[in-house]
Amino acid sequence: MIWTKFRSDRTPRRLRAVSDLRFPASGRQHLRNLYPHFSDDDIVLVETATRQWFRIIARQPRAKLSMPSVAVADLWHALTLHAQDYATFCDAAFGRSPHHQPSSATSGDPTAANRGPLLLATLSYGRRDEGCGPTGLPLLFRVDHELRVQDGNRYLADCGGRGECFPVSGRVCLQHLAGPGKRPKPAGIRGDLPFNDGRHGYAGGAGGGEFSGGGDGGGGSN
Repeated sequence: MIWTKFRSDRTPRRLRAVSDLRFPASGRQHLRNLYPHFSDDDIVLVETATRQWFRIIARQPRAKLSMPSVAVADLWHALTLHAQDYATFCDAAFGRSPHHQPSSATSGDPTAANRGPLLLATLSYGRRDEGCGPTGLPLLFRVDHELRVQDGNRYLADCGGRGECFPVSGRVCLQHLAGPGKRPKPAGIRGDLPFNDGRHGYAGGAGGGEFSGGGDGGGGSN
């Protein structure tokens, strides 16, 4: 009981650290160099998706996760180049020095047995963060497609199949990532509902409390 209360007390502070994060100008320039077609609004959207990723880690610092977005992985990597600032942020947001480290979101097959469960865990936490329901796609899973990221990851929440997966070219079907006929089990959500940014329908997390359900994994990965 005491441990649970301690976790609940510290999480709002960690989420504030994520909300207060100021992305360096070099990070934005890095995205412009990689994706010349990005507008200023597009870069803000990548930053918003990156905050969602950091909120997931802040709430579940030991969970085993997999990065869904190539664009977010690129911005995340740019942040780590500012070693001291990044270490200070990680200590405030995650309660430890840098632990999760960026790797290419394009490395490996998303449907591979070693990555699929981690991607589904990230999906579940992202849905709870965004309050988008058991069939929705969180921004972290949509951003590459919405911004036309070359070689980005594109996902489908539901292919329409039940006992079998109906393949869609260029998309990863999340409904059947755990296997034919299986779908991720959504969990509940506590806290305020997310707010609207007027463009993409989402700009922030679903409150400052802990997720209900879903324990720590035992060392994050990406």
